[in-house]
Amino acid sequence: MAAAIAEALKNRKDFTLIALAGPKAPDWAVDVPWFQKLDELTEFPDLLIDFTLPEGTRVAAGWCERNRVPLLSGVTGLTEEARTALDRAAQNVPVLWSPNLSLGVNLLADLAGRAADVLRKDLPVNIDDVHHQWKKDAPSGTALMLGQRIAQARGGDDGQTDYTSVREGETIGVHTVTFRMDGEELSLVHKAQDRSIYAHGALDAGAWVIARKPGLYSATDWMSDLGNGRTEC
Repeated sequence: MAAAIAEALKNRKDFTLIALAGPKAPDWAVDVPWFQKLDELTEFPDLLIDFTLPEGTRVAAGWCERNRVPLLSGVTGLTEEARTALDRAAQNVPVLWSPNLSLGVNLLADLAGRAADVLRKDLPVNIDDVHHQWKKDAPSGTALMLGQRIAQARGGDDGQTDYTSVREGETIGVHTVTFRMDGEELSLVHKAQDRSIYAHGALDAGAWVIARKPGLYSATDWMSDLGNGRTEC
């Protein structure tokens, strides 16, 4: 994701990449400084983008809280400690966390929520997620996000939702939401064909969250502004 974001930044005029931080040096060409730890940064950014692991998110949230730097995180499988750190940071800086920052996936979540609101609340729903063989969490954070959106539309009830996860090959991500009705099915599908969609989404969401007041935001908040015509992708 770091490489994808760096590549996406080549076509952006609103952001400049000033540094990378992580336990291992990038294995791809980059012309900015790399630091093993955030505390080693020589200048503070206007935004920290986090695509690490749950422990990295916990550390990033604490660093952003101390240094008053807005945070955008797309890490899934968060621990309770990481979530607490995000909540704490959000008291002082704007924080946007989402398990998926693709515009298409978030539109899928919105459509799934609308469908759940219209259809009978007791209809069975299946959420399939297919990812590459290296992905650890199952169901994926995106699948759980879709399920939560459906549950919200059903008054908090997710008892009729089943999850199916497949980990194979180098599949970037395929998510399918299927509502099973009498004599028919409704399926909503999103297929990720390139990881650049997450990079572009992260930059768009990052530009949005920088202008917000301190608080914990989701992709739903960002998408709401898109729907109201207050920002563009």
